[in-house]
Amino acid sequence: MQLKTRYPILAFAIAATFALSACDRAEDPAKTREDVAKAQASAAKETQDARADAMKKNADAQADLAKTQATATRDVAEVRADASNTVGDANAKVADATNDANKKINAEQADAIRTKAKGDYNIAKADADAALKVAQQRCDAVTGAARDTCQNTAKSSYDQSVAAAESRYEQSKRDADALEKRTGG
Repeated sequence: MQLKTRYPILAFAIAATFALSACDRAEDPAKTREDVAKAQASAAKETQDARADAMKKNADAQADLAKTQATATRDVAEVRADASNTVGDANAKVADATNDANKKINAEQADAIRTKAKGDYNIAKADADAALKVAQQRCDAVTGAARDTCQNTAKSSYDQSVAAAESRYEQSKRDADALEKRTGG
């Protein structure tokens, strides 16, 4: 009786050994190429979408800036025309209108800087995400410690890219804030 129960246990142990040995095999090169191609296509689409979104937002910000500049110029011209009665009052009104116009223009320029910075950040982040996905697919082609090293290198590169993008984004926001503060915007 004991002999009959040992065979199934022995057969199970052998099957488990074979199953576990298959877990650390490199992915089929054709599958890896297919996964890399899919990841590259997906990454390209995501990057293209991020670029399109950033370009649209940047164009909208530039249009807002142009509109504000036109309005400010018109406001200054109207104030000059209305203030022709007295030179002293006119000069004070023109100075105030110019100051107000400069505040509005600087506020719109700061908004345009922030919009462009956010778009640039989104593009850089999408590029980093795409590069990470592609690198991870390539890492599937190797096994063991080489795979771990490959994945760690990919993640480190991604982290550096994102940190650099965040640093540029934060600097642009500080620049925009400084522009607004110069004229009290």
